[in-house]
Amino acid sequence: MDTVVTEHRVLPLRLEAAPVSVPLQGVFVYRTDRPYELAVDFRGAGVHLARWVFSRELLLDGEATATGEGDIQVWPRRQRSEPRVFLAFSNGLQNCVVSARAKDVRELCRRMTVLVPRGQERRHYDLDAEVSALLAH
Repeated sequence: MDTVVTEHRVLPLRLEAAPVSVPLQGVFVYRTDRPYELAVDFRGAGVHLARWVFSRELLLDGEATATGEGDIQVWPRRQRSEPRVFLAFSNGLQNCVVSARAKDVRELCRRMTVLVPRGQERRHYDLDAEVSALLAH
């Protein structure tokens, strides 16, 4: 059995579209036994606000170009003098846009692809076995 590696990165985030800048923390968690997904826990003022789990490809692609449809969209943009990556989340009733420094996102993406290179996800996760197990119940 492969050893599971979990990568935790705490990134300072900014809530966009707020009347005043609202600092948040995004605790990004990537696990090699779940190589297709990335989780982020949003924290503000010491309180857990929300958790989203989404495709790591959205962040990997969104670091360089606009990507995503529906619930989560990611895009890069230079804001003032600082390049940032924006993440928009929607649950159908509420929307939220946060941004992170592009250099922080780039480092997170680099670390994820060092742990599990693109195209090698299936070596860490047997999707066929998971589907078979679900169908057996």
